Amino acid sequence: MKCLKIKSVNHGETKSDRNRYCGPAVISAITGMTTGEAARLIRHVSGKYWNGRRAVKGTTVLEVTEALEMCGVKSKYQSFGMKLNSSTGPTLAGWLKATVKERTADRVFLIVAGWHWQLVQGRRIVCGILSEPASIRDKRVKRRARVANVYELRSMGAITTPSQACKPKRKPDPNAAARRKAKKLMAQYDFEVDYDSEMRTYWVSMTEEAENLATELEHHLRDEHYVDDWEQILWRMEDMAQFMDHHFPKKKAA
Repeated sequence: MKCLKIKSVNHGETKSDRNRYCGPAVISAITGMTTGEAARLIRHVSGKYWNGRRAVKGTTVLEVTEALEMCGVKSKYQSFGMKLNSSTGPTLAGWLKATVKERTADRVFLIVAGWHWQLVQGRRIVCGILSEPASIRDKRVKRRARVANVYELRSMGAITTPSQACKPKRKPDPNAAARRKAKKLMAQYDFEVDYDSEMRTYWVSMTEEAENLATELEHHLRDEHYVDDWEQILWRMEDMAQFMDHHFPKKKAA
């Protein structure tokens, strides 16, 4: 069984993969995943029991402990004979003093005190405020906060990052190549594309002079200006470009 060790909170390299609240922070500090990944995992867990969270701020015991279990970390409630409660339970300072013998270097405790998640290992503590393991006597530690819940964390084997925590890969845009080619033709020939939001279609046209000539010649380009997607836009513009090259060879934009 792998021995758990608290780490610095990992906020990742980009703002899009960062969460500043304490629930994701403690998951990050024990698993190594980013706070953004931890937040996605919490949203997944919350979606199993209710509508789910759009933004992860406050978190429940169920959300944090089940998210940890998905990573391979088991949580076991530990009161050590104390009556834990958010209003009448021992202060964090009192709990730390009462558990000196229990808080060995190979044991990690997940604590809710003052409506705030934190991890304690031996004489070290870490949370979203501290960001990295610090002394339990650090001035930033809210030692007067009341302890509501304590869980001992144990590894179930390898610590993993579940797929539900990973940032979804952006799906390739099937219209990207057609859009790029069509926009190049728009720039070369002054073609226009307008989106009709009511009909949810695109209107594709040449210059007014070219449209008038197509109508006069009864060319097929005089009709079917509406198309559904960029692939169809490109097909029409390629016909339009041939028409322009034949009838207006000097009109091609520089």
